[in-house]
Amino acid sequence: MTCTNAVARRIAAIAGLLAIALCCSTGPSRANDMNSRPEKDYTVQTYIDWMSKYANAKPDFKPGDVLTAKDIERMRPFVPPGYLEQLNFPEFKARIVKALPHTPRQDYVNCTEKYSAQTRLSRDGALLNYVCGQPFPTDSISTSDPMSGYKVAWNYEWKWQNFGLIVMDHVWAWVRNGGTHLGTAPQNAESPPIEWIQGVKVTTPFPTGIDKLYGGGGTYERTLSGFYQKTIFSHLAQLNGGALPAPGSKDFQHKEITIFFNPFDIRGTAFIVYRYLDPRRADDSWAFIPNLRRVRRISAEVKSDSLLGTDLTIEDYYGFNGRELDWNWKFLGWKDVMGVWDPQDDYAHTYGPNGTIADDVWSVKRCAIVLRTPVSTRHPYSAVINFFEPETWLGPYHVAFDRKSKLWKVFEWRWKYSETFNHWAELNHGIQSYTWQSVSVIDIQNQRATIIRGFGDGFPNYPISQVTSTFDVNRLEQVHR
Repeated sequence: MTCTNAVARRIAAIAGLLAIALCCSTGPSRANDMNSRPEKDYTVQTYIDWMSKYANAKPDFKPGDVLTAKDIERMRPFVPPGYLEQLNFPEFKARIVKALPHTPRQDYVNCTEKYSAQTRLSRDGALLNYVCGQPFPTDSISTSDPMSGYKVAWNYEWKWQNFGLIVMDHVWAWVRNGGTHLGTAPQNAESPPIEWIQGVKVTTPFPTGIDKLYGGGGTYERTLSGFYQKTIFSHLAQLNGGALPAPGSKDFQHKEITIFFNPFDIRGTAFIVYRYLDPRRADDSWAFIPNLRRVRRISAEVKSDSLLGTDLTIEDYYGFNGRELDWNWKFLGWKDVMGVWDPQDDYAHTYGPNGTIADDVWSVKRCAIVLRTPVSTRHPYSAVINFFEPETWLGPYHVAFDRKSKLWKVFEWRWKYSETFNHWAELNHGIQSYTWQSVSVIDIQNQRATIIRGFGDGFPNYPISQVTSTFDVNRLEQVHR
């Protein structure tokens, strides 16, 4: 099947019929043939063996050191297989800094202390008696407890994130290995239409000259820009476990919307997802396709398929954006992990042969590592391994395996602590949360990647009227105007 046909099939799954002219080709192959690289044959066992071999490893480097490609073996115990290999290029440098603490805001901490002792799990892993805060104590998570994987999953689900994340402009770049993106990288970030951000006060100007953030090589086939909002409706720590004062809030865990506004041929393409508090109730999801000028209900399978032909799915958001009971969760253990835990700039920088590698400062933190496998045999992933840091329950990596159980995608995530932003302080300061900055999705099997960066990210307090109208499915037909 050609790449063009694959994109057409995926988009058809989203909306039945969609006449969006998406450019897609195999692109130039990278300098080193994939057949000569070992990571295309990595399996889940590769990661289990890596964890076992380096379970007690401690870094022999310290803050102030600068590691290069010559230090790959020193980094091997702390950088997951599949991503470590991507760092082996002459220009690579990892400036080591001290990892910073990221304690959640006090109202979340208070909720945790007050209610975590009463939280339980049902036999199938559903959350019981939850009020607010972190559901399960970190020290209760152990390989000796067969339910620890589910504890990690629910701690991740109910991490501290104020009322939810807004991304004013997330810029997507489709990367094909080799070549150069000179002249094709995005030039400027831009504000979405004002009606999409009702009541959100933005004073920081959107940056120009963002092409300088995209270093290294790689051929950019296409770029997309869009708006994203996720709102938490219930179990809010700032409301002592209460729900938003909006109709039906107690029925929902969260709602989210993704809308694309550039380029012109996809402007107004939008997706809304309703996640219910009942863990056994399927999401409700809709898509608006401008060419059809119709809102279509979409199936659960679409959320695990390629989003507009990129390497990311809606279910991949944040590292995991699915329903917990659609997966089997196994806690693999604790492990020191090296990543970009505290980006030095407000906007992410990348470089490397294909422009996908973090050009930033690195540090080491302890992670809970979990293996999840889908309940459905139709899911495109056979397994996923997530790395979660227990202060924020977010992490720098997750890796996905295809139906042949071979490593398919490596996701490198970057998050920035809300209080360290120089720009976008109006969306972040005082929130004490980890704000999304970027993700590089490296497709190991197909020699390509998708780079997504955020501009205007944060966890603002916004009026309830804005929340109600934003997620009104009946308004989807208006967003493209």
